[in-house]
Amino acid sequence: MKKYSHAWLAFMAIKRLEVIATTDNELVVKGVTDEVRQHAKSLWKWFKNYRDFVIEGAWYPDDVFKDMSTSHIVKYEPASDGHYSSFRSMPNTHAISSLMKKKSPLFQKPYNIIKGNCADRCESIAHSIVDNFKMLQKEERGCPITTTNNHIALRFFILSHYVADCHMPFHCDNRPFSDEKGLHGTIEKKWEDQIKKSYKIDTDNNRFYYDPEGYPLPLKVTQLLQDVEQEVQTRPYVHGWGSNNSSTWDYMSGVSQYSYLFSYFLVPESFTPSQNYTEFTNLTEWGRNFDAYNRLIFVDAIDSIARIWLHVWIKYRNWLKE
Repeated sequence: MKKYSHAWLAFMAIKRLEVIATTDNELVVKGVTDEVRQHAKSLWKWFKNYRDFVIEGAWYPDDVFKDMSTSHIVKYEPASDGHYSSFRSMPNTHAISSLMKKKSPLFQKPYNIIKGNCADRCESIAHSIVDNFKMLQKEERGCPITTTNNHIALRFFILSHYVADCHMPFHCDNRPFSDEKGLHGTIEKKWEDQIKKSYKIDTDNNRFYYDPEGYPLPLKVTQLLQDVEQEVQTRPYVHGWGSNNSSTWDYMSGVSQYSYLFSYFLVPESFTPSQNYTEFTNLTEWGRNFDAYNRLIFVDAIDSIARIWLHVWIKYRNWLKE
């Protein structure tokens, strides 16, 4: 994904936290404890003070770290003699996994993992955020070795980048779609164009202008992004990782598995990377129903970012109580 797309997803994750904390819609928070809602409220309010560098943080992995060929991906391919065939359970609100369990001909079929460590990267950043919070509490104010809240917020936004990338189907598909000028880059440019048309951007200061609630200031928002924002407000929230999952690593491993299945569902094996975007729109499931599937990708990514952030925050707050 590109710069403002990543930043917008991070802002929508903050909005998702607000919904979890404050909504009166009982269907959204059915089964969510009051304690989790209070944690969501405190994290949402904390973010309000440290949001100005969201674009910087959300883009650091591409602009500074440049670990795109390893930590932004987990590349899979089907194989009749593959080393793996199991798929993780996900929260029942994770739309892509629910769809793939019903629709993917590759579900529960053998596969190989070719390369990539996105789940490892997400787990390590999640741990580093908690560690930095602990340092901030333990060291005296002004100590030269300690961190700051601004730095920790930056790390939250960095984490959001890797989480979001794992939801882009081509990041988990070993077929060579990832040429920046090819199909992968074309799709992500179309996403970025919608963000730029829909929200007012302060390009001089590398950030969005804000509405009175502190979110990106809307201009004429596209139907896709309206639909995404609506689902951010109404999708039920499940705080758990999914059965038998207990960590960011487990959860993101599941995300990558279903992104792989989704990629093969959206773009059949018969479609080659050399074919152009016009052929993509006519010959693939994704191309024929472009925004419908983009909505699933975006909302699942937003929900995942908010869930992981909230687990990290609760882990720190529980340590603080102890």
